[in-house]
Amino acid sequence: MLRTTGRSLNTRLILGFLLVAIPAVAVVGAISFYALRDLTSANQGLQEISRSLEAVRALEGGVGRALMPVGEFVAYGASGQERLFEARIGEIESRLQGCGNTACHGVSAQPREMAQGLVPYFRTIRDRAASVFREDTGSADRIRLFREITGQGREVSRQLEHMSSALLARVESLQEKTQQVYQRAWNLILGATALVGGFAVLMAYLMSRKLARPIRELVSGTRHVMRGDLNHRVTVSERGEIGELMGSFNAMAQEIDEHRGRLERLVQARTAELEQAHESLMRSEKLASIGVLASGVAHELNNPLTSILMNINLLMEEVEDRPDLHRELKRVGDDALRCQRIINDLRDFSHRRELEIGPCDLNAVVSDALGLISRQLRLQKIALTRNLPDRMPCVLCDPDRIRQVLMNVFVNAIQAMPEGGTLSVGTAFQEGRAAITVTDSGPGIPSDIRSRIFDPFFTTKAEGTGLGLSIVYGIMEEHGGRVEIDSAAAAGTAVRLLLPTQEGYE
Repeated sequence: MLRTTGRSLNTRLILGFLLVAIPAVAVVGAISFYALRDLTSANQGLQEISRSLEAVRALEGGVGRALMPVGEFVAYGASGQERLFEARIGEIESRLQGCGNTACHGVSAQPREMAQGLVPYFRTIRDRAASVFREDTGSADRIRLFREITGQGREVSRQLEHMSSALLARVESLQEKTQQVYQRAWNLILGATALVGGFAVLMAYLMSRKLARPIRELVSGTRHVMRGDLNHRVTVSERGEIGELMGSFNAMAQEIDEHRGRLERLVQARTAELEQAHESLMRSEKLASIGVLASGVAHELNNPLTSILMNINLLMEEVEDRPDLHRELKRVGDDALRCQRIINDLRDFSHRRELEIGPCDLNAVVSDALGLISRQLRLQKIALTRNLPDRMPCVLCDPDRIRQVLMNVFVNAIQAMPEGGTLSVGTAFQEGRAAITVTDSGPGIPSDIRSRIFDPFFTTKAEGTGLGLSIVYGIMEEHGGRVEIDSAAAAGTAVRLLLPTQEGYE
């Protein structure tokens, strides 16, 4: 089977899929990476804001709690309030110091700056509170200082509210950014999907065209073959399975064409054999019918003709002294003898006596028959060429009847060369049969009468009976053989007698 090199159909489909899948995965991966990066950044910002808001709420509560001991001391002069204030204000300063570093606010600069801006306020509150708690400070001064402290506390609360507002504004900004990230990612995914889809459609179209073209050519080639055009071939323009399929189609068409040629030749040969068998059957039936008629005619004419010949001979003896009458009687006697020969031919034609079959040396039979015509060949200046191989298979036949066949064929050949010529006689082993070939250098048999040469009583000779070749045909048929004649105008005639060998009879 024809093999082609190149990428297989399966490989092409995989490559086509990869050409679509890899860009799609790359685009979706890139979009996902950038979206995840932005979302991670937004999430980190939200975590920072969450910590900042917790710190701000803690500071708001701590400021009020830190000022309560000062108020208690101013109002009631309660002891121990200074230590409580110091503890609470120290806690606030510690928390404020923590809110000023990245542990609380991450990388955001604004919360740190706002936290550092509160330090002076708490320093002022601490200083004013220290003055309040001194023993030499009067009541009026303590009240004034407490008012200043509460004013500073309100300012701190206002700053903390401002910080909360800034943090909430940042939350809204991050939410908007997150929404934008989602929207941008969605738009990019839709765009990438459309782009990859268009690319996939384009690749599918190109691949379908590339695959459909050779398939259409194969379909066209199949239709040509169906219409009987077995010489049609497709052009192998592809590799892989498609190319192999196209090559296999061409090989199949060629094999079908060769098989059809062999089948046609076989049909022609069988048809010729059937025609020959039919012709042989028709000729046999015709010969049988004519043989019955000839047998009756010969029987009815032979007795009176014998009487006529006897009386003519008696009359010729009585009129020997009258030459003119004797000459006429002799002419009548010769005609009667000719009629007797015709009757004898009719008897030979009609009487199919039983063959005396036995092993026979075919070359010896041919040599005997040639010996009988050797004198006539010399008289008519006909050269004889023999080709009798030493090793010939044994033939089972009736030698007398085969000799009769040969004599009829030899006589026809000699009569075809009245001015001399060449007679060639040979034996051979052909197609499992023994063959005797007799060839003359005469004018040949005209094509318009070749189909009639075996018909009884058909002759082109003035004195012929037309039974010679009919007798030849009948005897050869009785032996299970056949007669073949090959003749061409001005090229002579070759008569081939085919007889079964001893193995053929067995």
